[in-house]
Formats: sequence, C-alpha cells, structure tokens
Amino acid sequence: MLSLRSNSKQSYQLHGKLHGHSGAIVRLQATDDGKYLASGGTDGTKAWDLHSMREIAGPTWLETHGATTAMVWVKREDNMTLALVYGTQNSQLVCWQGFKRGEKLVFEEVFIAGPLIKSAEITGLAFDASSNRLAVCHRGGVIQLWTVEDSMALKFVWSQELKNYVPRAVAFSQLEGDERSVLVFPLYGGYIHTLKANKGTVADSPWHISTNIGDVAVNAQKGLVCVDEPSSGANLYALSKPHVRATFPVNTTPGKKRRLRQVALDKDCTTIVSGSDHGVVHVFDRRSQLVEKLRVDAHEWVQTVTIAECGGVLSVFAAKSRDIGRSNEIFVWRKKHTKIPVNPVTLFCAALIAIQLVLMIAVVVVVYEEAIFPIFNLKFRM
Repeated sequence: MLSLRSNSKQSYQLHGKLHGHSGAIVRLQATDDGKYLASGGTDGTKAWDLHSMREIAGPTWLETHGATTAMVWVKREDNMTLALVYGTQNSQLVCWQGFKRGEKLVFEEVFIAGPLIKSAEITGLAFDASSNRLAVCHRGGVIQLWTVEDSMALKFVWSQELKNYVPRAVAFSQLEGDERSVLVFPLYGGYIHTLKANKGTVADSPWHISTNIGDVAVNAQKGLVCVDEPSSGANLYALSKPHVRATFPVNTTPGKKRRLRQVALDKDCTTIVSGSDHGVVHVFDRRSQLVEKLRVDAHEWVQTVTIAECGGVLSVFAAKSRDIGRSNEIFVWRKKHTKIPVNPVTLFCAALIAIQLVLMIAVVVVVYEEAIFPIFNLKFRM
C-alpha cells in the first residue's frame, strides 16, 4: 500500500454542475475526446455537452427500460458517427445515435435489443474500436460479443455462460495477434476469466481475486487495470502479470456497510479517481503520490465517478449514488493551470547569459563600424 500525502494546494476547482436528474445516478461515462458525458440512473439516461455544460436533446426515458446500469460510447474507426449504448436493470440494450441538426447535436434511439438470454440486469459493457465489437455481460452469468455494423445494428458473434458466476464488468485485453480477448471480472471475487475473441472459449490460467469487485477501469494500451476492492481501495494491476502494483487506500465509514465504488483512470494512467461512502471523491496522483479529496456531501454515498481530458484540461465528474428525493446534480471539477516555479539561481544565470549576448552583439557592431566607415571616408575624400 502506498504512503500517500494529502494535497493541501487544491489543484482542482469546481467548474460547475450539470442539472437534470431526479433520481440516483449510478453511471458516468465521458467520450475519449472529452467533449461529451453520458449519465444514467434510476430516471434513465442523459447526454451532456461539456463545452456548453448543457444537456443534449435525446429520447424520452421509458419506465419499461428500467434503471440504467451500464454504458459505453461507440465510434467506429470507419464512421465518424457517435453513438451511446447503454444497458438496463431490465436486460434491455439500447442505442442512441448522434445526428446534427444545424449546429446542434441531438440523439435518437436507433435500436432496443433484449431482453438478452436469461433476462437479468446488464452489469458491464465494453467497445473495441479496432474490431468494432461490443462486449456485454449480465447478472445471469452470460457474456455476449456483438459486431457493431456501419448502420449501428448489432450482429451476433458468440455467447458464453459461466456457471455460478456473477460478472461485474467486461473489458478488452491487449492485442493478441490481430484480436483482443474479452476479460470478465466477477462481482463476488474469484476468477477473472479470459474469453477468446473468435469463439468465446475460456482460456486457461485465470486470475484470482479474493475480495468483492466494485468496478473496473482498463487501459489496454498501457497494460494496466484498476480494480475497486471495497475492503482496501483502488488496486492497480498489470495485465501481463496479474499482481497488485499499487494500492490507493479509500477509508470507509465505521458502522456502515461496505459499498461498491466506481474507479476511473486518465488516458496516461497517472491519475486514479475513486468514490466513497462519505461524500468525498479521491483523486490520486501516481507521480507525486498525493491524494486530493473533492467534497460533494458528507452525508451521501458518492459511488459514481469518472475522469476525462476536456479541451486539454483534466476534469473529474461525480454524482450522488442514491435516490435523494430531489434534483440530483453532477459535479464537475477541472484541474487548475499549474505555474512552473522559477528557481532564483536559474533566473540569475539566464540574466547573465542575456547580458553576455548583448555585450557580444555590441562588440560585433563596433568592429563592423571600424572596418566599414574608413572605406566610406576614403571614398568621400576622393
């Protein structure tokens, strides 16, 4: 476990709040470019423009869908169309596709799939842009792989059922040849399975985690996975060698039941974000080994968090994770611009060099004048 120090300088400041939800918010997901945010919970799904900090027009939520429980942004490499796929408590898989109306982006519902095999709550979604494949898992122990076609329709690839197993999340592994396998993480601890990309067969030698898993954030490019373990905090693993590389501790409130927390990684895997049961968002910096605590509400469960780079500025998002009986907002913090401290010795040396350069230029000018003006004077006398 790392020995972390609190950051007293408060490098993040509250940028604003997104208003619109009236129930518990249980999922947040930002696009890779940091332009848009999706949120979901007991009152359905919403999409947000992070530049204007306004809600984007989208389909009306239907109570028959159930609460939103998982979501992922989808963008094919050969198609610039943006889409949002989300799963629900009632085993529905819903796709919103983005369309331009004038200068504004709006979302329209293009399909509803489900209920899936052995109807149960969808717990995890993942998309791989290199293969245009969507992985889905639900509480019934079923994991499915689909291809997202150019029209955003789904084409079935395979389905695998893991007996006596409750999947918490799915993710795509690092490249193996020209394909990525599907990683399946259990809710109640146990084996982390690898399902082969071609037929979904279970690979040998799975990982093993003995504690419950609250959430998973995977960066296949960096070969790292962050796992929320309610008993300890956010644990960082290497995909190639599944052992704990670092633990980022998150305290729990004495007497309270341990709750699952979401975790998130920035694209460089240098910043880790975790929720808590006491209204605090923990932002860990792996390089400085500092932890900054962003306060939402001391009396609320803040499980729902994510992180993204918006316009080149690292931004943290969080929301209250239970139905508070009134409007529920999403908090948005942005990292302050950091001024690079100037060393006085360095500044003095730079001033000396500048003075020397000025003197050298002055000498060159004098020598040049001494060499040229006598010739002009001689011509003038002639």
